[in-house]
Amino acid sequence: MAPRTSSWPVWSGILSTDKNIKSADDWIEARRKEDGADELWRIHDGLYNLEEWIQKHPGGSQWLEITRGTDITELFESHHINGKAATAVMHKFYVRQAESPRKSPFTFKPDGFYNVLKSRVAKKLSYVDSKNYHLKSILVVDTYFLLALVSCVGVAQIENFFLALLTGIILALGTVTAHNFTHLKDNWRMYYVQLVLLSVREWRISHVLSHHIYTNTVQDLEMSLLYPFIHWFPTNDKPFTVRLFPYLTPIIYPFIIPGQLVIRTFKGNNDKADLLMFVIPAILMFCGQMAISSIIIAWIVIILTSSFMFTFIGFSASHHFPENFHDGDIVNDEYIDWGIHQTITSAERSEPVNNIFLTIATFGDHTLHHLFPALDHSLIPVLKDTYEDTCKEFGLDLTPKSFTTIMCGQFKQLIRVTPNNPKNNSIVHCTDIKLNNI
Repeated sequence: MAPRTSSWPVWSGILSTDKNIKSADDWIEARRKEDGADELWRIHDGLYNLEEWIQKHPGGSQWLEITRGTDITELFESHHINGKAATAVMHKFYVRQAESPRKSPFTFKPDGFYNVLKSRVAKKLSYVDSKNYHLKSILVVDTYFLLALVSCVGVAQIENFFLALLTGIILALGTVTAHNFTHLKDNWRMYYVQLVLLSVREWRISHVLSHHIYTNTVQDLEMSLLYPFIHWFPTNDKPFTVRLFPYLTPIIYPFIIPGQLVIRTFKGNNDKADLLMFVIPAILMFCGQMAISSIIIAWIVIILTSSFMFTFIGFSASHHFPENFHDGDIVNDEYIDWGIHQTITSAERSEPVNNIFLTIATFGDHTLHHLFPALDHSLIPVLKDTYEDTCKEFGLDLTPKSFTTIMCGQFKQLIRVTPNNPKNNSIVHCTDIKLNNI
């Protein structure tokens, strides 16, 4: 198997894009070998020794432990809205300049779209009491998981497998909601996702460090790890099952999360947090009189249903609309503003109601969430006006599409083999726009 070919030459034929990358740990290890960080932390072209900062890091130690030896430029820029304060702290950890150029096409120019938007967002948030908003997210996630656990007790009491299906659906909605907490500083609620067999550590690599930073590219593990069963790239090497029968791909959804558990167990990448997956079978065992065989069946039903719902919601969120950029599409420039890349890989979804119980459980307001992943999701609606005004100034299209349109679009993307050509699209050139009076 050979490395994938990217729209950007800097990513073509390198180790981290090899088709033999089968896990989050495979990918992060490959990045350590090619990022030119020399076992330090790379930000732009500077190398920093953050060893002393690991335990002091406001976001928690895990982020720095995972990213040691890699280029964290995009992660640093997108997770520190107050860039000046973060940069000031970094000065004392500076070691030297990197010896090799960055392996990324993304830029963060001071007058580029993302930094302009980020400065405006920072100003807007300075007037907001974020703690009150965060309490809303806590209420939502705790409610979903309380309902799921109560429903598990019901399954144990009446041995109803229809109720097990319903439990799986509620658990999936709660897991989507808990995903918000995996983006934030280390906290105990992020471990809710472990109940459905996900791993916080693995999820943070595959979702936050990979998918959120390198969306829809060959560096996006949520694009590449499911090959050949699900193939989003607009290339001719799609398996015939994907090209001819895209609507059969949901058959894979129930097994995606359990499959990740199998892979990390096989590779020996489990940790103590994986023991939390036994919470549900423990409830089934001790809250009723079910036989062991019935407990196992009910647990399997709950997990497979959760995996299906979680994956379906994720794939229908906004990214896999055929008009969005997917690696393999033609690009006009060797480099692109990181924020603009996020907007052209995410279709704007019209939200039917402004209700946090719904939006946070369905990956709502998705583009803004990608632009500011370290913000609690309850704060995202506060930023909409600022985001829309900035997009308008930079000529970015924010025409919303319905959830069903985006949902159906994913199946069209699965059969797309012809690269999109944005030659006459103004979005591609708006990195060159300079705003006055910023």
